[in-house]
Amino acid sequence: MLVDDLVWALFKHHWQHTLTYWSVFFSFGLCIAFLGPTILDLRCQTQSTLQEITWVFFAQQLSLMLESALGGLFKKTSCISS
Repeated sequence: MLVDDLVWALFKHHWQHTLTYWSVFFSFGLCIAFLGPTILDLRCQTQSTLQEITWVFFAQQLSLMLESALGGLFKKTSCISS
C-alpha cells in the first residue's frame, strides 16, 4: 500500500521527534489525570471550599490552553523564518 509505505517512511525519518512529543504529552497527561482524584484531599488540606479548588483547576487548564496556543504560534513562526 502506498499510503502505509509513506506513513512508515515519514515515521522512520521523524521517529525522534514523534517519540519525544508522545512522551511529553503522555507524561503531562498523567500529571493532569493524577490531580483529578486528589481534588477532595487538596480541598481538605488547604481548608478551601470545593468551588475555590475547582477554580484552581480551571485556571490551570485555561493557562495550559493559552500557553499551548502561544507555543504553537512561536513554533510556526520559527519554522517559517528558518
